[in-house]
Amino acid sequence: MLQFNQKIILLSTLTGVLLLNGCGSSDTATELPSSISGQLVDNYVQNVDYICADGREGLTDVNGSFNCTALPVEFKLAGLKLGQIDTITSDKQIFPQDLVGVPRTETINSDVVAMARFLQSCDDDNNTQNGIRIRDGIKEQFTLEVEFNADDIDAYASDANITLIDETSSIEHLEETTDLVQSIADVEKLPLALKDALLTPANTLTQETKNTLAYMGNEERLAYDVYNSLYATHLATGEEIKQLTNIATKSEATHIQTVQILVQKYITDVSDFTNVTLENLDYIDADVLDMPAGVYSIPKIQDLYDTLIAKGVQSKQDALEVGCMVEVVDINDLVTDIQLAQESNASDVVAAFEFLRDGSYNHYWSFDKGLKNIGVTDGCCVLGNEYCHPEYPQNERASGDEHRKRKGKH
Repeated sequence: MLQFNQKIILLSTLTGVLLLNGCGSSDTATELPSSISGQLVDNYVQNVDYICADGREGLTDVNGSFNCTALPVEFKLAGLKLGQIDTITSDKQIFPQDLVGVPRTETINSDVVAMARFLQSCDDDNNTQNGIRIRDGIKEQFTLEVEFNADDIDAYASDANITLIDETSSIEHLEETTDLVQSIADVEKLPLALKDALLTPANTLTQETKNTLAYMGNEERLAYDVYNSLYATHLATGEEIKQLTNIATKSEATHIQTVQILVQKYITDVSDFTNVTLENLDYIDADVLDMPAGVYSIPKIQDLYDTLIAKGVQSKQDALEVGCMVEVVDINDLVTDIQLAQESNASDVVAAFEFLRDGSYNHYWSFDKGLKNIGVTDGCCVLGNEYCHPEYPQNERASGDEHRKRKGKH
């Protein structure tokens, strides 16, 4: 995963079950909702036994998911007890840190490292990026009831006939997973359905699909930068164009963060991209407000930015027309990108790109309305057939705050 993007993507807490924060041991029952769900992660851990306080038993699925109606929940590999949770955090993720009962920041805690190493080493395809599936044969070796003990990890490995991943690699993987979950939890305006889609094991992306992440990262930044720049330019002359600032600050910033999450999840190094001309993508390692406005790593995007700014500074109508142009270009690219992601069976990428596209639909109609309000009766269609799209859906889907209020529909 990325070594250069530790500061990116700040998001709000996942909505879901209303439970207490923290983990650890407690014999005191807490008032709980009728359904408790969560995910066992480091990446997502499948085929782990879980036992609920209500007596329900099951196996975590491909997304590490479990469902109970009462806490605590115990997690085991047959007779080997990994740990128990008595409360569940609002993000619904259960890490080795939670099972051990320490803060998530304690990724080098010896008990945490031992559990992470063991789980990662039990993966059936030795590729933890696409999730961890515990092999049935490993579980068969633990017939006796015993508590997981970090001091016995070598014995567990011998019994399970596995080779343990080295500590450094294991810690790095755990920290990447922890950071990704926190990144998703920190973006305030992502709909719940999109968060759920992102909180799944990584898919295998084609090179072309990976390149779309670099391209969309630049393109979403372009929209944000163009709108902010034109807003400031016209405001200096006494003309406030609210569509520009509202869309930039309330939606485009979230769109940038959405692409950043995908980059954080899928790109291990800038060399994973083949369509970027700069030696690095430093902007990925930055907060949206700290990114270099008007500077892009893809020449086509840079040229488009310069052209749009030159047009948009001329008048209010030109600025609004630029908005129409940006959104149509964005939608056209996203339609293609969604198809590529579907061909990769990357449902998380599809969900993210659909979220971006649906936001662009709304933005298009906002600029169309702005033009009509100043007397341009044809709205965006004044630009010609290329930018005239009466077929775009109106108010069917929303982005930003509106999208969140619709409870995750996309």
